[in-house]
Amino acid sequence: MGSLADAIRQHHLSLAKTLHAHARGVGGKEPQTERDAFVNFLKGDLLPHADGEERQLYPLVDDLLRQHGRPTATMSVDHEFIKDYVARIEELTRQLEVASEPERSQLLPRLRELALRLDAVVELHLAKEERIYLPLIEKYVDKERQNAVLRSIHESYQRRRKEKMSQERLLDVREIVPRERHTLIFDTFMSLKPGEAFILVNDHDPRPLYYQFEAEHTGQFSWDYLEQGPEVWRVRIGRKS
Repeated sequence: MGSLADAIRQHHLSLAKTLHAHARGVGGKEPQTERDAFVNFLKGDLLPHADGEERQLYPLVDDLLRQHGRPTATMSVDHEFIKDYVARIEELTRQLEVASEPERSQLLPRLRELALRLDAVVELHLAKEERIYLPLIEKYVDKERQNAVLRSIHESYQRRRKEKMSQERLLDVREIVPRERHTLIFDTFMSLKPGEAFILVNDHDPRPLYYQFEAEHTGQFSWDYLEQGPEVWRVRIGRKS
């Protein structure tokens, strides 16, 4: 008899392959027998596997984690998958930008599948944090410590956001003749790839420019004020994916 870990790995592999095959085959014009087979697999194989782990495997793992493990390690694995899906989605988006129609017909279903997988991973990840971690924090961590962690999270987020922004091009139009500004700004916007942005620096509130973007590029751009006067206005203008 093989080891417990090897047996579980093999069963996981079998479950994942079967589930993937069913998932790709339903939701179209398949016969009812295929949908019934899918439900039978879920109730007859997947759920009993989960129940067996809950009853037999997890009590063993709980003891091991208390002695040797890191309870949040599984959440870090979620983050690895999320980062990987984001990278793959970005790459497909770049490919679609220059793809021919036959290529697009192959790439678009792959993009949809990756987006659905990412959505499922994120939904589960957030549920685990909100159902397990946050109640523990609320019950056992004092307010001062909670506030300190919250500040650290905000500071880390802002630091990463500034790092990303520092890599974006800066368009300072304060020294540009006013009649030439709009053309330069729109040319810069059109040169962006989906997901990219530039930072506009101006000597007055460019609100009229926003309305022009809204009229000519509805739903295609993002507009975020970074600084609002009284002498300098900075706006991050992005091209949506």
